[in-house]
Amino acid sequence: MAAGGVPKSRHNDCPDLRMRINNTMISSSSGALGHLQCAGLSIRFISELYRRVDETGEFEHMITEMRNTLTTTYRVLVRWLKQLSNLLRTTAGLLLVVALVVTLATVVHYLVTLTRWASIGLPLDDSWIHLEYARTIYEGTPWEYSPGRPSTGSTSPLWSIMLVPLFFITTDVTGLILGIYVISTVFYILCTFLAGLLVERHTKNPTYAAIGMIAFVLTPRVTWLMLSGMEFPLFLFILLSSVLVFERTERSDQYVVGILLGFAYLARPEGILLVGLGTLLWLIYLTGHEPYDQLLRSFAVVLLIAAVIILPWVIHCLSVTGYPLPDTFYAKLYPASPETIAVWNDYMIDWFRTQPFLLIGLVLGLFILKTARPYLWVYPVILLLMYRLIMPRQSLVNNARYLTPVLALCMVCAVIGVACLFDRISRGRISLPRMGELNFITIGIVVGLLIVPIVPLYERQSDLYGNAVKNINEMQVDIGLWLRDHTSQDAVIATHDVGAIRFISGRAIIDLAGLVSPEILHSNMTLLETLQYLRGQNCSYFAFFDELFTVYAQALGNHYSVLYTVHLDDNVICGRDTMSVYFVNWTEVPSL
Repeated sequence: MAAGGVPKSRHNDCPDLRMRINNTMISSSSGALGHLQCAGLSIRFISELYRRVDETGEFEHMITEMRNTLTTTYRVLVRWLKQLSNLLRTTAGLLLVVALVVTLATVVHYLVTLTRWASIGLPLDDSWIHLEYARTIYEGTPWEYSPGRPSTGSTSPLWSIMLVPLFFITTDVTGLILGIYVISTVFYILCTFLAGLLVERHTKNPTYAAIGMIAFVLTPRVTWLMLSGMEFPLFLFILLSSVLVFERTERSDQYVVGILLGFAYLARPEGILLVGLGTLLWLIYLTGHEPYDQLLRSFAVVLLIAAVIILPWVIHCLSVTGYPLPDTFYAKLYPASPETIAVWNDYMIDWFRTQPFLLIGLVLGLFILKTARPYLWVYPVILLLMYRLIMPRQSLVNNARYLTPVLALCMVCAVIGVACLFDRISRGRISLPRMGELNFITIGIVVGLLIVPIVPLYERQSDLYGNAVKNINEMQVDIGLWLRDHTSQDAVIATHDVGAIRFISGRAIIDLAGLVSPEILHSNMTLLETLQYLRGQNCSYFAFFDELFTVYAQALGNHYSVLYTVHLDDNVICGRDTMSVYFVNWTEVPSL
């Protein structure tokens, strides 16, 4: 307090400094030097003012804390950058950089090619099914594909769950598709990296690993399916991860093995067959290195962890349909017949002729067996046998997407096999720092046998990807938009392609193939019973291929009308070239 109890003005605490500021502003207001002098004096004045205002020291304490926080953050960042730098100096770090570069290169190439065909989208209608299931989880009604209609139509519930965070960021369709691209690309990079690690582990040469990663991303259909919006990136990541874990042959990995086994089932039903077989081989190998009681304990731990992960989905399937597997498994399970086997054989002959890496991988992959680490070779062999015996025709649809894991794994086996076979040649070797010993003859053989023949196929697949996205956008997406704009919100649509039509239109769907409609799949309805069921569900619209609708048209007589039609002149992915929206006037159908 000033004398006489009058509060002392805070502005008078530094009168000299304030006067100098005023004088500078008056005398030098027209010059740049004066402005700079004024700014400098103002900063000093503000600093002095804050110092005197903060009589308790809180401001100074806050500044100290902020400085300490920034210092700590800086130190952590520097430490992390040093660790990253150290990692990049290792073989794994170098391979990670190569994986990042080659994978992003092929992703950019595909997306640039896509822009020449269509706007962004997804090349399979089934991709939209995963996105729809993700939306049901986000909206709090998980696995109800249509409102109030629970289903088990997700082949990969784990993939649908991984897409859920996208809805917390955006509900815009374009934004969601871009998000799928990002998630898929991340898993793609990891798969490429794991493929490189496997080649390096078997060949002991990072150069072959780098070449193997290039071959991996060039493998026909791999990038196509990686960017399709399907579960393939996740599924292949789990398979490659399990191979790396099994090859360590350490009992301490029992917890990781259990998690991978559970996730393999949730990624694709056949995943549990592959990783389950790998788990048995892993335990068999450990029998010569670990006590029997410890192995039993490890086996129990693996089963317990896998069961905890798997049981919720199995219980859901049982509660909805009474079957333990998703309905996609039962809907696409067609017994082999002489006709389908003949088609399969023709397909395989063509593949072996045009893609020599496939046969090379299956044959020279036997080198992997000599190392007592057979998993990488066993997986594609088991997949081929399974699809050939159980669903030879269905495995070839949609650009043979079911067989793409076989191609990817066979390519890795082929690189390892060729490198192991021809690297024994002594001529053509040179040594490079940190790159090991290079054998140009072996490198030439790998490139000539495995990479050169598939480059044209890779280019063809990139155009096929753009064409497929264009087809789905122009047919299923377009019809979904029409239904959204021209039908009431309570309309029910019967269709065969349930992905984009359901997601875009927002209308309830009855799946005549039964993938997401259990009552259709498991009731074994006749045509008449199916129509009676649709009538009972107030389903007055069909979105169906014209060629396939003729069966229903005969039963309905003339009591339906065509409301909207889409025809594709360049169809490469849809079931038929023409799809229409039909309206049925049930009151005029006498036979029902």
